[in-house]
Amino acid sequence: MDVAANFVLGTALGVPLTWLALHLGRRLELLDIPGGIKVHRDPVPHTGGAAIIAVMLVAGLVLGLPWPLLAGAFLMWGVGFVDDIRALGPRTKLLLETVPLLVAAVPLDFDPIVLLLVVALGLFLVNAFNVIDGLDGLAAGVALISALGLAVTSRSNEVVAPAAALAGALSAFLLFNLHPARIFLGDEGSLLLGFLLWVLPLQQYATHQDARALLLGPLVFLGFPLANAAFVVARRLAARSALLIGRRDHLYDVLNARWGLRSTLLICWSIAAVSMLAGSFAFGV
Repeated sequence: MDVAANFVLGTALGVPLTWLALHLGRRLELLDIPGGIKVHRDPVPHTGGAAIIAVMLVAGLVLGLPWPLLAGAFLMWGVGFVDDIRALGPRTKLLLETVPLLVAAVPLDFDPIVLLLVVALGLFLVNAFNVIDGLDGLAAGVALISALGLAVTSRSNEVVAPAAALAGALSAFLLFNLHPARIFLGDEGSLLLGFLLWVLPLQQYATHQDARALLLGPLVFLGFPLANAAFVVARRLAARSALLIGRRDHLYDVLNARWGLRSTLLICWSIAAVSMLAGSFAFGV
């Protein structure tokens, strides 16, 4: 379980693949256009997720990662890619997201009730992560912290290898995604990252039957997305406004308006780090 070697592998693959995704995104006009709640000034390629899934698939073949994990990741990336270019409706999107969650979870041989709970949790966590992709470097930085935590603290090679490779890929991606971002994750990337941070702790349960990893693992390694979701729900309930609507009233939006981007990233990444450390020590994931 060589964390450093797998991290280097992910980084070495991630730099050229992110550069390629950036230029292909521009050439194919796969661009995130400013307007509405999108406050960036110029069109930016939303193909960052393509680079990350490419890294995970290549690393998966090299490292011999479980096929359900790779297949589920690819399918979740595909759902996000379609959403990026066609803007899926909420019900259709949720239905399509269920498929990769089932592909990854069914082979882990859960009892039917547990499987239902795990997939429902996955739907919530994947979408909670999706909505934090609103500032340059935020979502990728949060995912990097969680992936490093999983790679360092897990006792299962089925978790350490992909988590370390993912951390390397994210480090490479952040070279292009920190402000001013030249490439975005897109829904394809944010859904993929949420999926991976949900499924990797479940891999530990499958290999060690560690009940703590079953539900608590995905929760603690997604601490900031959960904090943001709680903040938004509380704020909108207090204002008696619609819960499921795109608005710039997330926790990171409020922090950014008051403190600026650098301080906001530091605060949000710190929340993610504290959650990851607490989970690692408390649950041994």
